[in-house]
Amino acid sequence: MKQRIYIVDDEPKIGDLFAKTLNRDGYDARAFVSPNTMLEQVEDEEPPHLILTDLMMPSMNGIELMEHLEEEGLQVPVIVMTAHSSVQNAVEAMQMGAFHYLQKPVNLEEMRSLIEKALALYEEEEEREEPDKPTPVESAKPSSEFPISGILGESEAIEEVRGTIETLTGVPNTVVLLRGETGTGKNLVAKTIHHNSTYNAGRFMEINCAALPENLLEAELFGYEEGAFTDARESKQGLLEAADGGTLFLDEIDSMPVPLQAKLLSFLESRTFRRLGGVDEIRVTTRVLCATNSDLEQLVAEKEFRKDLFYRINVVNLHLPPLRKMGEDLFVIARSLVEEFNEELRRDVEGFTEAAREKLAEHAWPGNVRELRNVLERAMIFSETPEIEVGDLVLAPRDQLTDGAATGGRGSFSFPAEHTLEELEQAYILHTLNHSDASYADVAEMLGISKKTLWEPRGRRRAVRDGGGLDPSPR
Repeated sequence: MKQRIYIVDDEPKIGDLFAKTLNRDGYDARAFVSPNTMLEQVEDEEPPHLILTDLMMPSMNGIELMEHLEEEGLQVPVIVMTAHSSVQNAVEAMQMGAFHYLQKPVNLEEMRSLIEKALALYEEEEEREEPDKPTPVESAKPSSEFPISGILGESEAIEEVRGTIETLTGVPNTVVLLRGETGTGKNLVAKTIHHNSTYNAGRFMEINCAALPENLLEAELFGYEEGAFTDARESKQGLLEAADGGTLFLDEIDSMPVPLQAKLLSFLESRTFRRLGGVDEIRVTTRVLCATNSDLEQLVAEKEFRKDLFYRINVVNLHLPPLRKMGEDLFVIARSLVEEFNEELRRDVEGFTEAAREKLAEHAWPGNVRELRNVLERAMIFSETPEIEVGDLVLAPRDQLTDGAATGGRGSFSFPAEHTLEELEQAYILHTLNHSDASYADVAEMLGISKKTLWEPRGRRRAVRDGGGLDPSPR
């Protein structure tokens, strides 16, 4: 017997198109312009095996339709269709038990793939004869390695981060943009999102977009065929392909070259790509997470980041607060780090003296949690008392611009007050490069910026170009 699929959309042309497509695929597909008409059909005949419904409809929206189905005790997989602006409503529908959602305009191949997966799951549950079919969210297996509770803090901002991750547990393909200063834990949050997803069977892969030049970055992301370029002696999977069914984390997405941004956008829209030198379209279900510590809106205004890609990756925007704005959460994280280092260093440090707490609270923490970790590790290595004392805490001075601390003591830094903050940043980058024997990678880590910033126009080149009277001299 053919599997029956009901399609509900108040746009008749859309419903008819999907019905014709699915009928050609061997299903018994029927289109309805009204949810009420579909419900009447359900009462008169055997229930469908799957329902594909629009989310926003005038007489009854998709969530209300699901409520009616629940009242009638009808348990079939539901896939909702939604416009880009209503993704949050689609997430709400999935929390109520919807199998998945599709963004309009709907990609027919993606629709077919989701329907096949939903029907297969439905058949497995029927075979088990379970009275209550678990929803994707209910059947998620939390990760013991990266639990959501591992995002430490009790402030409203951290509660919001954990709540968003919880919401995303059953949403496999929504792009998430993680924003926050360097050291705020974007990598940890990305891994937590992946490992606590129902759809985490695939691998977690990550790449820093600032770490490779454009041609190598493209090859790493999309892979290549044998002979695609001089050294391509054999075909190789890209990270998008290697992470199929899992997650690809693109750190420092703002550093991705504009031509490559267009190729990434094409993949996010179609979920297909071609390897370098290849002709075959490869389809994957890889979730993409992006992270940045830059002002993407400003980069869009400066035409250094594609506006259409920004809109596409900004579906779920998750902002990670800087440590200096987290109040008492600073000590929640600090206590956790002390416990971690107690085990690692075989120490038995109990906490902090009051003076040490005050010193920690007063510090600006430009490197955020990463800086806190380094400070506490050093303190616990050299501390000789049961509590960390104020003298154990070696913090970068508030005014690093005058004491040469950031350049390893190789000359202090001064700067005229009448210039802009951007000019100050450029001059300080140049000063650090001129007075440090470290590599570009080490200097970038020291400054909390990407390597790309050191040679892009907004970084070193502009600093050199504008240097003139701005270039500080060592004293």
